[in-house]
Amino acid sequence: MTSLPITRLISDPLSQPKIMHSNKKKKPTVKLTLVGAILLGIYATFVYLILVTFGEDSSLSSSPGEYSGADGGLEVATGMQIDGANLLHRDEDTAISQVFDTDKVDQISEKSDKNSNSVINNNNDNKFSNNNTPQHKPSKTKEEEELEYILTGKILNHASEVKVTKDSIPQGVMQNEEHGIRDRRTAKDIVASVLAAAEFGDRQYDDEESDGQVSSITMSQTVIEGGRTPQMPILTAYCEPVNQTTWSIKPLPRRYNTQSSSQPQSSEAESQSNLFSIQYPHLTSCKALPSQFPIDTPPVDLDPFLPWIHDVFPSSDGKYIQFVAQNRRRCFNGQRRVYNGERLPQGVVAHKNYVHLEYGKNYFMRPQAALFQHVPVKKVEVSDEHDDDSSNHEKIASTVGEEPRYRLASHEDADPDGMDTRFICRFKSFDPDATTLTIVGYSLSEFELDYDFHTYRKGYLHTATHEGYDNHMIWMSQLLFKCPIPEDWRDKVKLGDTVINDYSTLYVDIIPIRTPPRYTPPREFFQPKYRNSKMTLENLFLPDDEWGKDHILPKIDHSGRWENIPICMPSLMTHGLLPKGSDIRSHSLPDHTENHVAFPPDETPSVIHEVIACTWASTTFKTRSNRAQVGDGKRRLKEWLEFNLLSGFNHIYVYDNSGAFTNRDSLADVIDLFPPEQVTRIDWPCKICSNRDGNEGERSSQYAAESSCRMRFGAHARWLGSFDTDEYLVPMGKFGSMSEVAADLDRRRVRVAVFPSSPAKPRFDLIDDPEKTKQPDGTFIPTVKDDETFLHTYNCNWEQFPRTKTLTHRSKQMYRADYVKLHYVHYATVTVVSQMNEKETKDAGERWTHRYKESHMLEFDEENEATMLHSKSKVATKMRSWKERCTQTVLEESHCNVGFPFPKDYKDGQSKNRSDGWAYNCFLNDKIESYWWPKLVDAIKKREEITASLQ
Repeated sequence: MTSLPITRLISDPLSQPKIMHSNKKKKPTVKLTLVGAILLGIYATFVYLILVTFGEDSSLSSSPGEYSGADGGLEVATGMQIDGANLLHRDEDTAISQVFDTDKVDQISEKSDKNSNSVINNNNDNKFSNNNTPQHKPSKTKEEEELEYILTGKILNHASEVKVTKDSIPQGVMQNEEHGIRDRRTAKDIVASVLAAAEFGDRQYDDEESDGQVSSITMSQTVIEGGRTPQMPILTAYCEPVNQTTWSIKPLPRRYNTQSSSQPQSSEAESQSNLFSIQYPHLTSCKALPSQFPIDTPPVDLDPFLPWIHDVFPSSDGKYIQFVAQNRRRCFNGQRRVYNGERLPQGVVAHKNYVHLEYGKNYFMRPQAALFQHVPVKKVEVSDEHDDDSSNHEKIASTVGEEPRYRLASHEDADPDGMDTRFICRFKSFDPDATTLTIVGYSLSEFELDYDFHTYRKGYLHTATHEGYDNHMIWMSQLLFKCPIPEDWRDKVKLGDTVINDYSTLYVDIIPIRTPPRYTPPREFFQPKYRNSKMTLENLFLPDDEWGKDHILPKIDHSGRWENIPICMPSLMTHGLLPKGSDIRSHSLPDHTENHVAFPPDETPSVIHEVIACTWASTTFKTRSNRAQVGDGKRRLKEWLEFNLLSGFNHIYVYDNSGAFTNRDSLADVIDLFPPEQVTRIDWPCKICSNRDGNEGERSSQYAAESSCRMRFGAHARWLGSFDTDEYLVPMGKFGSMSEVAADLDRRRVRVAVFPSSPAKPRFDLIDDPEKTKQPDGTFIPTVKDDETFLHTYNCNWEQFPRTKTLTHRSKQMYRADYVKLHYVHYATVTVVSQMNEKETKDAGERWTHRYKESHMLEFDEENEATMLHSKSKVATKMRSWKERCTQTVLEESHCNVGFPFPKDYKDGQSKNRSDGWAYNCFLNDKIESYWWPKLVDAIKKREEITASLQ
């Protein structure tokens, strides 16, 4: 039922149903009617005053016009049909400096007409108008013009005119606010910041004066001795303008030569500018590649079809170059409530009365979703007068003949290797003696998983949405793909022979195949292996209609792309775990278990470790939404590493995120205390792009680190777990190590093991005196004593075993690395089985259902197998009214955030308060208290003795 606006109901009493009265009681009826009218008038006045006073936050504000779907193209999806030829004339220099500046929209919203008690919908028509007066379409606002400017891809128009120096780096554009970092860069700021990152380094730090004010911004980059010489190719991004307004044209217009301004163009596919190239000379080292790659301020911000790469490395067999990328659009999913009476700019879509804070950036990044969707291509012979060799690029020699050319195709027409691709891969070799570069091969990319098919298995209707309110689809965060390396070069890559002095002589170029995202149900365009009569919706997405039969892709040098990405040694060699030139098969562990994974990949990499752990950690960090700063990273890591090695992990990989916060410190000195054959550090300084809560947040650095560790190092381990340094995996019962636990899981054919988790309480008797960290508001920061351990201090769970009130989104997992294809912090999101089609599933003896449910998962018996102790830091804001709350006998997680454990001999009926008045509120784990804690103390003491002896 559609509700009328409140003002309509309360301001027009004549519109209410008439009440019939008898003639005998006219006078009382008149009096009652008069009284009722007066009361109604008072009520209307009261509601009006409320709306005027509290309009911005009023829960009475009605929602904007509902989105009607994407089937009608751009006009339906955004509420407007944009034509580049119809843009209003205005000063583009002014526009480019304001394109992404939503502060102006906020200010306009705050000053919106408070007398209007309903939100004006995006199409500007009043659904409840009672007159027949034509609704005149208002002229475009500044914000609407700027949105058009964004969608027509003109951000690069003036990029070549932007000059940056160290003194002109934009300041104050990434601001810490109540709900986390917000990107307030204008379009001109974005261009300047991307160029500054290329010139001076991708890491940006605020230099503070004594009063805490930011005085300047320091740009820096990790520097490694040796590496790339000046003669070697430089990593380069070629940015191509993206005109989203052509996406509504069918068939999709071809992109002609984007480098030659004299090249004839069709009116629909008019090229808006030449390619804009950005070089990254700071990438000089294979070992430091993740810390030197442009991630925090990437060229993706200028060309959203470029993948947002966080890591790149070859497979151990030399067959593939693998990429870990993230979805940049998800960084701009912060939202705010639509203000009462607010008129949203035409083309801006609200959802449940909320709108994106940075809707311009969110919409600009729509092409990122397309990169997750496969596209079929067919190799063709090209003879096109519009596609000549006129180019500003110097010719590169080739040993493999002419460059292959492709057209967009249907699955039926596509080549076998072009059935489900997204990138063209070009390989080049550098001869350091002759200082020449030669093309040595081409291939088409392959996905590590099919994202559309997984969306179907999860029961969702769309892999991505036009509006961008889709962060809950967590598998769309990490873009994992690979390029087949030319066969003649695979052995050289496998043995590390292409790397000289920590830099490669073999490179790959990544060229995106640029098609609009498909917002239709995935079943409309499944690749053939997933098709059957039940799963496929036929004739809904027709490639020949959408793309045409002659949509030939431009030449590589005429296309936006990543160029000269180094292909380094396999990961174990790069990080010194195996010597260069060694055959990893000679180091493999014997597999004494039967084929417990029943569904392994075609070729499983060699295994050198039974159980490994990965962690993403830093010297200091900010909690979600920047609520508090925690600075005990070094102390926690030192103890955590000691315990995990003690409890049976064979190797631990630490992704050091300290560089996201400071360029003056890292975790290296802690990691150096441990043997390199047991602990490996990967410098990983990239920032999380959105620290907001819930689905509005995107902890991109953490997600990419987990995928990097799983693919780089998990490929050589049977079991893997990704944990924080405040999470202790404790073997229980008869088990003395996690290796024993893993072997038992193998025998039981378990592939994913789940640790229930809820934050434990720091024991009051083992923390520092509250007076030492007392805050002005009476709270304090619970701090573990210097002579205590976190394991011992936090051995105080508020719920007895077996715990039943833990939450799924807090649990952690240990899993078979050859079974899980995509893991997302708390969830084995995609597995080998979930990617099987119906026939493959049944042939493997599995039960097929549309909605996939993991059937090879086990939740640990916490008393007899393994448990997790979560020693999460308690910040001062969690300690409000602690003195009163901690004397109350309430067994809840957050009622009192310090622990008072029940005595071991406690019996029902006894007092639940200690003699000093504090209430018992948690329970000890006896095995931690009597077995693991003493062993940990002893191990720490021995480590200190070894360290002292080496000094």
